[in-house]
Amino acid sequence: MELCGLELFYSPFRVIFLVLWFYLCMYLVQRFEFSPIIPEKLKMGGINVLILIFGPIVIFIFVILDSFEKVQQYGMPFLEAFKRAIGRAREVVDISYLAGARGKHAVLIVDALGRNLSEVYGDAERNKDDRETIEHTQNIIAIAIEQLASDIIIEPTGNDKYIVRYKIDGTLRDIEDVENRRCAEIINSIKAISSMDIAEHGPQEGAFVGRTPGNDISFRVTSRPIREREKILIRILNQAIRKFTLADIGMDEKYQQVVREAVSKKSGMIIVCGSSGSGKSTTIQAMLMELDFTSRNVVTIENPLEYILPGVNQIEIKASAGMTVEKTLKSVLTQSPDVICVGEIANKEIASLALGASQAGHLVFATLNSDNSATAIIRLIKFGIKPILISSAIDMIISQKLVRRLCPQCKTVAVLDEAQLEKLKDKEVNINKIMQSTGCGYCGDTGYKGKTGVFDIMIHGDDVKAKILSSNFSVSKFENTGNEQHKINLKKQAIRLALNGVTSLEEIKRMTQDLER
Repeated sequence: MELCGLELFYSPFRVIFLVLWFYLCMYLVQRFEFSPIIPEKLKMGGINVLILIFGPIVIFIFVILDSFEKVQQYGMPFLEAFKRAIGRAREVVDISYLAGARGKHAVLIVDALGRNLSEVYGDAERNKDDRETIEHTQNIIAIAIEQLASDIIIEPTGNDKYIVRYKIDGTLRDIEDVENRRCAEIINSIKAISSMDIAEHGPQEGAFVGRTPGNDISFRVTSRPIREREKILIRILNQAIRKFTLADIGMDEKYQQVVREAVSKKSGMIIVCGSSGSGKSTTIQAMLMELDFTSRNVVTIENPLEYILPGVNQIEIKASAGMTVEKTLKSVLTQSPDVICVGEIANKEIASLALGASQAGHLVFATLNSDNSATAIIRLIKFGIKPILISSAIDMIISQKLVRRLCPQCKTVAVLDEAQLEKLKDKEVNINKIMQSTGCGYCGDTGYKGKTGVFDIMIHGDDVKAKILSSNFSVSKFENTGNEQHKINLKKQAIRLALNGVTSLEEIKRMTQDLER
């Protein structure tokens, strides 16, 4: 009877202990999914199962192992190494309460050596100001990831403050004003984690990595002096957002079929052109996804590496190491790849090598900064490329522009004026499908969420080749005709998107005005 009473006395405590232990282990699994103290190769295995069962014991073991590793690498005293390891472990827990950095969007910033921001910026026993600077920096990065920003811009204003802006869907949004002293500290922390010189206020470039539970995200940083202070631009290369298909990027079925036919060839050249930020790299990636990587040897030469494609030999250019596109392309050609992707044709040498590779039996993809297909050809001619090589090597030129998609949460049926209704009266159009932007919390009150492409494809057929090789070929006439056709084609596609409720008539007007500039 006495024994039974003891069991009843202890049983509730056991249940409470087990429940608390379970929730603690669950919390640690989520927090340490991207911890720097756990080796990457173990994260791919069953380490989460061990943490789920043994929780703090497993973490403590890794803290000890991390401490011994620091002792061996840097010869520091074990107690100091242990304090640093505790700081690294604590950093993972700390970021869980950052505003805007919860769940899958929590981020831990690390440099090229895997050191987190607290290690680079200062030791684990940092003061309150340092701690707040680190938290603020992580917060800026985390929210940018959460909102799918492509760039973070931190620049001084004229009133002793800095402004933080995100570039989202191609437009800049003001996020917050930051007091001068605090923002200078934030800039220093970004420069430090990017392996840049804090004392140097001239132009610099660097990079760092953001570790999230889902994937690692690369960040490219450039600093420039401005108004006796510094401006920081951070390009976010979220390589694992998703893999796009031709349909995903907005290409209609007719164009998809044309592109697939070109991609299926063993040799030839496809050039994608457009202004900076028009989605050229994404279109190249979508075309590469049409290939069978198991049967074709695919090599890409990129600067920077924007998408991770398993099964593809991706080479990232490192100018600081004397590695150029030209040298890399020459080296790649000796390895007889089936498909070559050149990030950008920026000069005559790259153009000559890429066009020559097309004629030598390779399928070549490349991008070119030009407004449309006609100006792409003119630019190659201005590089000094002979028209005979251009006409024989290129199969297709795709020019494109991006328009914003209406927010699916808040778009409403458009209220059309009399002029708009008159234009649509004789057309078979369902005006209830035409939508307009409104704005809500999901889209940041802009009325738009995401972008889609509109395309103009020039097939490099006999008629185009004849014009280029004609003895009375006029550069200005060819360019002007191409410009007008390009505007007509893009506007037709954009209108089709508006009539189907994908974008708004206002967005088409904005795009049309941009084309006229």
